[in-house]
This record gives sequence, C-alpha cells and structure tokens, in this order.
Amino acid sequence: MQKRKQENTMSVQSDIINLVINESEPLIPPDIKKKSHMSWIMAAGLLVNAAMGAGLLNIVKSYNDAGGIMISSILHAIVVILVIGSYAIIFICCDQSTSSFETFVLIKCGKIWQRVSSICIILYTYGLSITFFIIIGDQLDRFLTFAVGEHYCSHWYLDRRIMIIATSMVFVFPLCFSKTMKFLRIPSMFGVLAIIYVVIMVPIQYFLHRPTDVIIKKHPESWTDIFLVLPTMCFCYQAQINAVPVFVSLKTRADCIKATLVSTIILVASYCSVAICGYLTFGITVDHDILMSYDPKLAAVLVAVIMVAIKTYTAYPINLFCGRISIDSFSTRHEEQHSIKRRIIIVCLWFSTTLVGAVFLPNISLAIHYLGALAASFIFIFPGLCLYFHIEQQWIYSWQNMLSIIIAIFYVAIGVFVTLLTLVQSLMTDISAKGTTSRNIC
Repeated sequence: MQKRKQENTMSVQSDIINLVINESEPLIPPDIKKKSHMSWIMAAGLLVNAAMGAGLLNIVKSYNDAGGIMISSILHAIVVILVIGSYAIIFICCDQSTSSFETFVLIKCGKIWQRVSSICIILYTYGLSITFFIIIGDQLDRFLTFAVGEHYCSHWYLDRRIMIIATSMVFVFPLCFSKTMKFLRIPSMFGVLAIIYVVIMVPIQYFLHRPTDVIIKKHPESWTDIFLVLPTMCFCYQAQINAVPVFVSLKTRADCIKATLVSTIILVASYCSVAICGYLTFGITVDHDILMSYDPKLAAVLVAVIMVAIKTYTAYPINLFCGRISIDSFSTRHEEQHSIKRRIIIVCLWFSTTLVGAVFLPNISLAIHYLGALAASFIFIFPGLCLYFHIEQQWIYSWQNMLSIIIAIFYVAIGVFVTLLTLVQSLMTDISAKGTTSRNIC
C-alpha cells in the first residue's frame, strides 16, 4: 500500500518535474501510438497561423491608446510570459484521448465547464466573423479610393455598406454551406502570405519614408489607459483552442517546448515590428486598421490591401464552420436530414446577423475589445481550471502540487480580472463614444 502511494506521488509530481528533466519523454505511451506524428516546425507554423490575423492590423492603435511604446511594450512582455505558461499548462495536462479544446475541458473539468467553453467558442467565432466583415469593408475603402477616387462613395452603389453586403454575398456566402472545409486549405494558406507581407511592409515603409513631424505619446493620459492594450494582446496571442490537438500530435515534450518557443518568438517579433514601426510612422493619427493609414495609391500598400481582403474572404467560411461545429455539439439529433436542415439554418442566421453587425460597427477596435475578453478566458481561465482539476484528481500533499494549485488559482484570477476589466472598459468606451471614430474616406 505504501509502495502504491509512493508511485502515485511520483506520477503527479512528474507532470511538472519531467517537463524539464525528461524532455524526451513521449506525450503518448509507445504501446498506444497509432497516428503519425507532426514535426515541431509544422506545429509552430500552425500556432502562428492560428494566432496571427486581425490583431496585427489593430495592434498599432492599441499601442497609442495605452500611452505609447514604452508602457505597451512592458505589458506586451508580461502577456507573452503568461501565454507561454498557458501553453505549458496545456501540454502538461493533455493526453492522447484529447482531440479538441472542448474535449480537453470535458476530461479535466467536467460537462458543465465543457458547455461553458463551447458557448465561449461560439461567441468568440461569432465576434470574429463580425470583425472579418469590418476588415473587408476597410480594404474595399482603400481599394475603391485607388480605383475610383477619394469621393467614390458619392455613388450610392459604391457605398461601404452596400459593397460589404454585395461582395460577401458573392464570395463568402456560397462557401459557408460545405460539410467540410478541405477545399479551402490552399486559399487559407494564401492568408499566411498576406500576413507575412504586412509584417514586412510596415517596417520597410517606415525606413523608406521616415516621417519627421509625427506626434507620439510618451505616457498614458490616464493610468487606467494602460489596460487598453490588454484586449488586443490577448486577441493577438490566442491560439490555445488550436494548441490542444497540435500538442497531442507531437511526439515528445521537447517538441512541445520547441513549437511553443519558436511560435512565440515569431509572433513577438512580428507584432513588435509592426507596432513600433507603425506607431513611429503615424503616431497619434494612426487608424484602427494600420492599412487605413497608408496612401492606397502606393503599389506596396495596394498589394497588401488586396491580399488581406482575399485572406478575409476565405477565412470567414472556416471561422463559421468552427462556430457551427460548436453549436452542433449541443444537438442530440444527428440524422443526416436534420443535420442538413440545421446547417442551413445556422449558416443563414449566422451570416445575416454578423453582416448586420459589421455594417453598423464603425471599426475593428470595438469588436476586438470584446473578443479580447473571450480570448483571456481561453488563455487564462480554462487552462487554470484544467490544471486545478488535473492536480485535484490525483491529489497527494507535496510542495509541487501546492505550487501547481497556486499557479492554477493565479491564472484563473488573472483571467477573471482581465475579462471583467476588458468588458467594463469596452462598455464605457461604447457609452462615451471614445475611440469610435474612424477615418472617413468621403
């Protein structure tokens, strides 16, 4: 009996200790390996692709709102450290039976928390869909300014709202009904190139056309403004939903560490280069979408606008597909006939309501603030809860387990704080109409 107790103690403690000592330890026991493993390089690429997107366009504006480069960079570093810790919790707690983030929460926290995570995923993907339509509108503004002229919206049929609706009905809506998203794999890879292009273009434009009369902030206008960067930061680094199946597909813990560190380094370098160079280029006049601040008649900017637009048109159906799957998880009827009918209803309601939301929201900053609150729950709250229940299920008193419980409680507390703070700030911003102005083309 004493021997079994010692074995259990070592089993729980090894979750933390072996992370550093036994980096070559397989995540999946050799006797049950059935699938081919993913390389850590591919895993890092998937994490970067999942995290980097609309947040890249808005991060410069968030640096300005928070009070400038110095304070924003400090908060940026803190968020990155906590994000790495979140990844560590995930690959410590997940095992071979985990196929998705929702399954991960179900196994560790139970059915109730799994339902809560499903609802959060639905809300997150829904808000992201609205953001995609707003980005489409921004790129259409830039393109039409180049093609027609600055006063293009004097023509009613070129009005931003009409163009968003018309182009989305043609290029997006027909793609949303597919049962699978395999046919969008190649176009979605084009989206990666679009983001890489923006990351490269912003610093190059700064060094080629370095401005001399830019006004930048040295400190926040109010101490509470320093937290305005948190929603965008959480949104920029949210890849925890994708991290679970990626980590399970890796062979060893060492591969998990490599994928996490490399992907984080790439993200930090990309976001910092765009944020710093973009802010030094435009200062306090920067728009909510960095591309909106550039002259669309520049060839390099026009290419970026077209690439981001194509990326967003192809990303929307994939995002809707993820939300639809989460909604389907609540259904108890899985017959093919009911599945097709349910799919049509979900797609039509989802598409129409998000399109209406995008038409009336002035810019992506408002949407990202609310999405940042949900992203904080995926980065902090759910990993913290999973670590807590993971230790509790095999509880034996030891300093390692006590430390793990403290870390879990800390992550949940940070997540609740950031989520509530972000929601309150977003509501106050909406009520006061601060920061809701966007650049009027006409």
